[in-house]
Order: sequence, then structure tokens, then C-alpha cells
Amino acid sequence: MNKLLNTFKVLLLISFILPFIGCQEKRESFSSMSVAKWENDIDYLFQNLERKHINLYHSSSKDTVRRNISNLVNNLSNLSDDAVFISLSKIIRSLDDSHTGIWALPKFYDSYPIEFFVFDDSEIRVLHAPKNHPELLGGKLISIDNTMLNEVIKELLLIIQCADNWHSERERLASYLKYSKILKHTGIADKESTANFQFLLENGTQKTVKLEALPNTEYDSYLGNALHLESPFQYEKSLIGTSYLWYQPNDELKTSYIHFSSYPNALQMKRFGIAISKDIIRRGIKNIIIDVRDNSGGDFYVGLELVKLLSFLDQIIWENGVYVLTSRKTYSAGMSNTAHFKQLLNAKIIGEPTGANPNDYQDAQTFQLPNSKLRVQFSRRYYRFQDTVSKGILPDIYIKPNWEDFKKGIDSNLEWVLDDIKFNENKTNLQQGI
Repeated sequence: MNKLLNTFKVLLLISFILPFIGCQEKRESFSSMSVAKWENDIDYLFQNLERKHINLYHSSSKDTVRRNISNLVNNLSNLSDDAVFISLSKIIRSLDDSHTGIWALPKFYDSYPIEFFVFDDSEIRVLHAPKNHPELLGGKLISIDNTMLNEVIKELLLIIQCADNWHSERERLASYLKYSKILKHTGIADKESTANFQFLLENGTQKTVKLEALPNTEYDSYLGNALHLESPFQYEKSLIGTSYLWYQPNDELKTSYIHFSSYPNALQMKRFGIAISKDIIRRGIKNIIIDVRDNSGGDFYVGLELVKLLSFLDQIIWENGVYVLTSRKTYSAGMSNTAHFKQLLNAKIIGEPTGANPNDYQDAQTFQLPNSKLRVQFSRRYYRFQDTVSKGILPDIYIKPNWEDFKKGIDSNLEWVLDDIKFNENKTNLQQGI
């Protein structure tokens, strides 16, 4: 009996220990990788990039990149799968290409339930707080697990993908700040599942909050209140369109507002353009506002369908009645169509510089690595949308985001446009003696 009891105790102890051993050794994001498979994937990755990219080494020397690849391959046996992915991200980032990047499967991107906005590198604030920590709304980030903000930014900028200038880099940075595995494997955070975020709150006090990482399926349910900018134009009040492409007129100001954050197919865009053109003519609309602040890309040839149809409207005040609202999120085809609006519709650009540069590598295609299933994107074309070189399409009226307006819900870009429309209308009325 004692022998049987001792055997039972041993089995019980083993059953208790095994789960912990498994947790330590399992590869959470890449379930069946080995050194040989990583070598195969890395070789496949760069063979394909060199063959398919229009000019892969336009910003980094081939020798430097190849040396970094060799160093990674030689060190594979010492790295976890997640660490290999982070290393590959750094190498791809070093190519400095706006449409070339590498991403893991969605399950890699466990996130802390918090969303940031980068006003500048010393002012990163919470715009969407965790449900159980509403006091963090508006708080300025100070550190993560005692890694100070300047070091956090330095490390993350080495691995963000598909960024073209300061504005798109900071847009990507805001997302990377919440990815738990990335914070861990860049040395910013101590653990993969939890991290201590330190903030300077709006009331002037400092607070450190321990957050737990969540999978994508649970992320939204743990977020609380968010800050929103107020606008007289809302999808619920729109006359024509869908959530990413819609139209709302303002009869009092003889103004049409077009929200354009994503792309339908060409036929759908043509139908949309015809429908709004009819309404614009019927109402005697004279001003057009095109909002591409959330347009991160698609097929800019589809956007040209909208340009073409709007250009037929003779009643529009083409000298100064067309406005385009831009932001750091205006990227890829969104940037391209911004250039078209300016060139072909004489639009005035209001807001931030676009996140994508007007003269750069674009037109992305993708492939997947055979073993790790990492998704890779690369540029196929080089486009030139203006004669001068600049970091983003520079706005005619640069309105820098600021916290004071954000916390009051003031849409500074839109307010400037509406004020300008009223000013021009009053000026015209005075000239006509009305």
C-alpha cells in the first residue's frame, strides 16, 4: 500500500510539473520551426525580394544587408522564434522602403488594452484608455517597465514596417507601443504577458499601471472611453455611400463633404461619383471638402474615377472652393490621390503632411514564407507625384495636432476649412454688393 501511495505521489508531482515545463519550451507564435526551417525561410525571403522588388537596395547597400542576414543565420540556434522575427523586422526596416515589410500571423500581436497618439516624441498621450483605468485618458506616457520614453521610441523605430517619414513612423509607433511580444523582445518590457506603464496624468500626478496583454479576439471588449473629434458631418447623416466612402451636403454653406477612407472597386466608385454629382448639381453646391485623413491606401486609379467626375462640375468654385484634409494616416494610394486632387482639382491641402512621400516606391504585392508563414510585402513600382522632393505632400495650411484641441473634441482642420468657406462667401457677397 505504501509503495502504491508513493507511486501515486510521484505521478501527481509529474502531472503538476509538466505543464510548466511545456509553457517554458513551447513556441507560441511559430509552432513547428527549427533552425533548418528558418534558414530555408530566410533564403526564400531574400531570393524573392531581390527578384521581385523593383530596386530593393535603393537606400541600403546590398553588402550591409547581406552581412546582417549572415549574422542572423549564424545566431539562429541561440534565438527564440519570436526573436528571429524581430531580427528579420529590423533587417527589412533597414531597407527604408515605404511598401516593403514583414508581418507575423495575427496571434503574434497580443496587445495591451490602450491606444496612444504621438503629438511629438516627448508627448505621447492615451486617447483610448482601458475600461478599468479611465483615469489614464489623456495621460502622457513616461516609461514602460522603467525603460524611459526616449529609449522606447529609439528601439521601436528600428522595427516598425512600411513607414516613409516622421509622420507615418509615429503613426506606426503608436500601434507598436501596445504589442506585448514586441515590447518584450526589444528589451523594453520584462515580460510578454504584462508590463508596467508609467504616466503623467492630466491632474499632474504620476501613476504606474500594470496591464495584461490580450489576444485580438478580446482586445476591444477591454477598452473603455475614447476621445473623439466633433464634426457636423457624420456617416449616420450621410445621403450616399458606405462607411468608408460617403457624402453629406451642407446647404447653408453650399458645401459637400466626402469622407474617403478606403476604396471600392472602379464601378462602385463611378456609381458613387455620378450619384453625388447629380445631388451637387441639384443643390447648387459650390465647395467640396474631401477628407482622406484615414485613407491608408488601395487603388489610386479608382480614386481617379472620383477626380474625373468631380472635374465636370462647372458650378464649383475651382479657384479656391476645393479642400482636402490630410493626416499622417494618409498613405499609399491615399497620398497619390491627394496629389491628384491638388493637380487636377486645384485643391487646397489642409492638415498634416501625408505619411507617404510623393516620390517613392509603391504598388505593393505580397508573398508568404513557406514554414513560418510570415507575410511579406514588396514594392513593384516607383511613382513621382511632384517635381520637388519632400517628406510627405506638404499641406498648404499645416495644422499640427495638439492636445488642447483633442481633449475638447475640436476638429481644427475641419473648423479652419468651414471658416475659410464662410470668409470667402462673405467676401464674394461684399464684392457683389449683397
